[in-house]
Amino acid sequence: MSRVLKLAVAGLSGRMGQEVQRVAKQHACVVVGGLSRTQSSLAAMSERPDVVIDFSLPEFTAQVVRECLTHKTPLVSGVTGYAATELQALQDAGKQIPVVWSANMSVGVQILLRALESLRGAEGFDLVMEEIHHAQKRDAPSGTAKLIRDETEKRSGRRIEQIHSLRGGGVVGVHRVLALGPNESLSFEHAAQDRGVFASGACRAAQWLVKQGPGFYSLGDVLNG
Repeated sequence: MSRVLKLAVAGLSGRMGQEVQRVAKQHACVVVGGLSRTQSSLAAMSERPDVVIDFSLPEFTAQVVRECLTHKTPLVSGVTGYAATELQALQDAGKQIPVVWSANMSVGVQILLRALESLRGAEGFDLVMEEIHHAQKRDAPSGTAKLIRDETEKRSGRRIEQIHSLRGGGVVGVHRVLALGPNESLSFEHAAQDRGVFASGACRAAQWLVKQGPGFYSLGDVLNG
């Protein structure tokens, strides 16, 4: 059985931070503190965390990374909307500590990516994507949509030419890739009904990450063991 991990969560009071607290016990984890703009020190926590999980905002990344580097604490980031410099800071941190970053922390999206590899042979099909999120979603296209686009191109050699972003209501997240041929079509879809799937993926990544050396890892690396 995995040992109980002590987690610090950046963005603890946000929706995803609350989800991590809700599901932590299911994954042999316990949340011992949070990082925020007003409380950004790991040293100030009553118990030292084994891993930091970051579900905050891109502009808070530099502080989170600095704390993790100072205390040599592994970092799991599920933040989306990174600028190139912010993502580079994560990649550079991986030279000194173990870091996992994914624009989507659900296992189901990783399975979807593997299914999309089959489009390598889909000559004559046009690939388009539709993604739907709640009305408060800040980035469009979503980080997951960009992940699916980039991974599809890398794994299948095919490009998703169009991404249609819809925002409304309380939709957690739906991503649908359509392969449209002249006389037939294919549809690949992932739908998240509960934000807990992302929190569960982050906790699973945390359990894996504490056994790794420094490096910049993906959720695919976690699932591949």
